[in-house]
Amino acid sequence: MKNATQVIIDRSIPRNFLCYVPKRDEYILDLCKGKKVLHIGASDWPYTEQQLERGNLLYARIGEVASRQLGLDFDREASEFLNSKKIPNSEIIVADMNELQDLDFQPDVIVFGETMEHLMNLEVALSNMKRVMGDSTKLIISVPNAFHFINFVYAFFRREHQHPDHSVAFTYKTLTQLLGKNKLTVVDFRFTFLNSSSRLQHLNWKGKIMYFVERVIVRISPLFAETLLVVAEK
Repeated sequence: MKNATQVIIDRSIPRNFLCYVPKRDEYILDLCKGKKVLHIGASDWPYTEQQLERGNLLYARIGEVASRQLGLDFDREASEFLNSKKIPNSEIIVADMNELQDLDFQPDVIVFGETMEHLMNLEVALSNMKRVMGDSTKLIISVPNAFHFINFVYAFFRREHQHPDHSVAFTYKTLTQLLGKNKLTVVDFRFTFLNSSSRLQHLNWKGKIMYFVERVIVRISPLFAETLLVVAEK
């Protein structure tokens, strides 16, 4: 039986995964180049139009590099809006994750970004995704990091910085353990940020100061980054 000291050591983060990439989307796009992509939660509702106008909508950017992209989203209005924009190599359908097994689509890559934190039953969601995964399919998951530096800043002032629709908070260990328990193997992991450099121009002076401070902090320890990104296989 492990003693308390051994348990603490076992929960440390492997050094080969202690890696920081500054922009989440650029890393995802590189994995999607020339691939068939299933994009779950593709519309980024309710920010769809804003993100598309700013050139930050991941669904539109993946369409430029993938051989084919099938988007899946439960929001009809946002899905119809994106289909009207004729994103290259892309189509988005209105469906939820329980309908994944009915899709006639074998993806090389599944993009599941900033969605898991909204779900109540994670085991069912992961089981549904495994049904459409082939032996070489890569599942890309990104979620907000519970250890994000800004969360500690808010906590210092007795406040909690959370999206009102989030049900779950993740750390490196809780996310990788969840995947392992659901028989998914982690093949890569990154601490990263959403592509926030384009948002810099919209920040006030306090926001700009915080933007640069948190990046200095993350250079010292990636554990304080905004987002966790994991690549997994069956």
